[in-house]
Amino acid sequence: MFELLKCPQRPAIRYLLGLAVVCLLGLAGCSREETTPAPQYTNKPAVTDPTTRYIFAVHPLQNPQLLHQKFEPLMAYLETQLPGTSFDLETSSDYADYERKLRVGKSHFSLPNPYHAALSRDWGYHVIAKMGNDELFRGVFIVRKDSPIQTPADLRGKVVAYPAPTALAAAMMPQLYLQKNGINVATDITNKYVGTHNSSIMNAYLHQSDISATWPTAWQAFEKSNPVEAADLKVIWQTPTLIQNAIVARNDVPPEVVAQVKRVLITLQDSAPGQQLLKGIDTTRFVSASDSDFEVVMTFMAEFNRLVKNQK
Repeated sequence: MFELLKCPQRPAIRYLLGLAVVCLLGLAGCSREETTPAPQYTNKPAVTDPTTRYIFAVHPLQNPQLLHQKFEPLMAYLETQLPGTSFDLETSSDYADYERKLRVGKSHFSLPNPYHAALSRDWGYHVIAKMGNDELFRGVFIVRKDSPIQTPADLRGKVVAYPAPTALAAAMMPQLYLQKNGINVATDITNKYVGTHNSSIMNAYLHQSDISATWPTAWQAFEKSNPVEAADLKVIWQTPTLIQNAIVARNDVPPEVVAQVKRVLITLQDSAPGQQLLKGIDTTRFVSASDSDFEVVMTFMAEFNRLVKNQK
């Protein structure tokens, strides 16, 4: 064959034979297969996050930043007591924001005021516990120390500030108090809703209202965090008491988880660390409670609607 390649008289044959050699060499190179990695098999399950997350909402007792300071330690403690869970604190900018979230069931657990606790039964929740110290659940009226106001009658033509229309201790109860003491809430005064307890108190301090309504826990917290402003203010009246803030659970939360959360809360007072947590959120204990305990709120609402709302 190589002799033929050298033959000058046979160019066509030389060309064809050369082409054949090149093809043979190419086929030899193509015959070498590359090694393909074999699939790997394992009995180990895919890595997933086993933590079950729960949202725990708190109504606007204070501003969101302060609520996080106060309630984050409790969330962390719940996580240590319920392995495999995570509790995310949910705060709200104001009562309207909080109510919207509660209505749509955003949180698994929540700490509403008694009014929202009673209504939450229609929104897919049930009461499992409540704060102790019912004697603290009342409305208080704050004025500047240099205010000329002395009796409810002095409020005619004046501005009264509240956190929100649905703030039970800081709006509804004060309005019923005024109505029973000779003030027509609808016509004798200007009702000003400012979003939070701190804002309500500051309205009186800044002369943006003649008097402001809040509740004892918020007033005490204000005294600690704003001592200069608080020194110029005073409590002038207070309303009768009602039932304390509730703890509610969404109806689709597993019963065993609800029972564990309830157990942790109502036994906090039995240990020194638990007592510190309670002190941080301005109560001395949680006690077991149910929906029926909040029927007193519906009785209050019936009187409020009759005496206050019917005047509007």
